[in-house]
Amino acid sequence: MTQKSGISKKTLMGLICAVGALLVCLVTALVVVYLVRQSDPPAPDIEGRIDVSPTTLDDTDIGDGIVVESIGRYAGMFVEDGTDETVSEVFALTVRNTSEKTVQYAHIVLSREGEKYEFDLTTVPAGAVVQLLETGRKKLPADVAGLEASVTLWAPFAEEPSLCADIFEIEGTERGITVKNISDRDVTGQIYIYYKSAYGDKLIGGITYRAGVKDLAAGASATCYAGHYSKDYSKVLFVTYVP
Repeated sequence: MTQKSGISKKTLMGLICAVGALLVCLVTALVVVYLVRQSDPPAPDIEGRIDVSPTTLDDTDIGDGIVVESIGRYAGMFVEDGTDETVSEVFALTVRNTSEKTVQYAHIVLSREGEKYEFDLTTVPAGAVVQLLETGRKKLPADVAGLEASVTLWAPFAEEPSLCADIFEIEGTERGITVKNISDRDVTGQIYIYYKSAYGDKLIGGITYRAGVKDLAAGASATCYAGHYSKDYSKVLFVTYVP
């Protein structure tokens, strides 16, 4: 009697099903890896989290064209002193500059029966919105009724600040800013780049940061370290140099 060799039909079908299942798993894993690689990296906690408290101050011009957008309780990085320490429940004030000038510096005070909350802002262009934190990290009071707001100091730039786009080309990287002299003459001396944190169209923090390079020959470029600069979450506002 001749004996048949090989595997049975039942065993063969089992192997085919197992291979098919393995291929499905591999394809699924590849799709997941692709989607993870294609997705955007998580945004840094620049804007923080704010619980807005509607008040009678909303949409009010508190002086010199500074209009209150909202008041709220903030949790996130404290940017106002450059430490970026994590805080919570801090009084946050969002305002818009409705004047026709870039504000170089302004000081805002909210007060009520002995309570006092202070906010500083710098370099806010006309029409821009900026989110501010109370300079002393004071918490938002449980009840905001009765708070009065005023601008106690306000100073615009004597001349509107400029990016000097006819002289310099500026490109940002993570923690760095590259400046190229695109003019046909050498620039000697210090060149400063001023920037702020930003989330979309909203400027974040009253603080303005500064980085700089020195002595750029025509056509030359240099990169400076900028500790608070992010390619995606910063905005260069102006440049200064000695002509």
